[in-house]
Amino acid sequence: MPPPLGHDDSCLRAPLIPATPPLPPRATARLHPLPLLVGALFAAYYHLLVEPAPSYYQSLFLSLGSNDTAAAHLRALTVRPHLAGTEANALAADHVVSTLSSLSFPTRVTPYEVLLSYPVRRSLSLSAPGRDTTAFALVQDTYPGDPYAAASAEVVPTFLAYAASGSAATEVVYANYGRTEDYAYLASRGVNVTGKVALARYGKVYRGDIVKNARDAGAAAAVIFTDPKDYTPGKAFPDGPWMPPTGVQVGSTFKGVGDPTTPMWASSEGCERVSVAEAMATDDMPGIPALPVSGRDGEEILRLVGGDVAPEDWQGGEGAPVYHLGPGPAVLNLSYTGNETLATIQNVISVIEGKEEPDRYVILGNHRDAWTFGAADPNSGTAALLELAERLSKLQTKGWRPRRTIILCNWDAEEYGLMLGCLDLDLTRQPLLNLMNCLSKRVKRFKIPIMEQKVCMTCGWLLMVL
Repeated sequence: MPPPLGHDDSCLRAPLIPATPPLPPRATARLHPLPLLVGALFAAYYHLLVEPAPSYYQSLFLSLGSNDTAAAHLRALTVRPHLAGTEANALAADHVVSTLSSLSFPTRVTPYEVLLSYPVRRSLSLSAPGRDTTAFALVQDTYPGDPYAAASAEVVPTFLAYAASGSAATEVVYANYGRTEDYAYLASRGVNVTGKVALARYGKVYRGDIVKNARDAGAAAAVIFTDPKDYTPGKAFPDGPWMPPTGVQVGSTFKGVGDPTTPMWASSEGCERVSVAEAMATDDMPGIPALPVSGRDGEEILRLVGGDVAPEDWQGGEGAPVYHLGPGPAVLNLSYTGNETLATIQNVISVIEGKEEPDRYVILGNHRDAWTFGAADPNSGTAALLELAERLSKLQTKGWRPRRTIILCNWDAEEYGLMLGCLDLDLTRQPLLNLMNCLSKRVKRFKIPIMEQKVCMTCGWLLMVL
């Protein structure tokens, strides 16, 4: 029996066995092009046939896109002030929808009717014996050369959302940060707040608590100012990042979450509601008139407040007048009329269905509405959300699929009180899931386990893993 072809057994071959006759020459094989083509295609699309390591997609994700696209989104979203319930905010929603829809992600807009608050009339004047009355302009000045000066005319006048309509003309009491312990200190010093205008500075506690604490102390109205000590520690805008002298911090005074007319349930079409009067009468509402003012106006008021000198930690910064407790002799005449009305908001939801666990969700969300232009809060986050969506779309063309379903959300009316409505996930053909404002305490009401939840208060981001 001959040895296998190609086997060198010369050292083992017995000399008495005749050599194997040579094989006839083989015919030259002709290569068929089909196997070569298949091999080339396999090599070209190997990353589609064999799933790459996660690090491949991570590196690819970071290499896709550029800051220019995110910057373009940010400009489109902030070219006009866009308070919730306004036409400008609806146009900002259109930009989000068109961007997500262009990526072939299933996208929907879900409108909700919620109770929002807008200023109708407001005025504030300061008087004291022996001096003329000062009427405050209640306007934030633009700076020379401001390219957005014309658009700034669309900004809603400074106000505190959901403040009660009414008026008060009475002496001023200085209440530091307006905390319960601050009012306890005033009581210990014999300073009576009942029927007075409480003047407090922003910081330490939520503005809704500042007004509520003033109400609970018996104050007839409240004024909140942005003390330069806390908000201008360096150069003011436009020379630096800090609050300018006429800058005013506006915001909501509602202490609850969600639509005030649908407490603890979603504001879906045809749902049961409490009346506007009932909603405004709850303990979550401030219950008294209130206005925000600038640091400059706050210091002007404090120059005319007498009484005992306030403690050292109640004082302002360098160059500020000496703060006194009052009451009086400074008198504030405050008047505010608000319009609490049901307005339409738009939540935008886009879905990338998971490959292995489509019924488990990673929710990435950001709100869109802003008190003014909202470049930092929230639309730096919205621009990042759209940039993220574009990169995920490009990854899909490279063969990537998420393990779980990713839900991209862009909510409305967050500034008024986290009015994120309800999150309808039937885009993923799963049973309806109402997250009830996407807050953990409401999610837990439905016994939905939350693996992780992260919130960025600067840009309005929410990450929730279910």
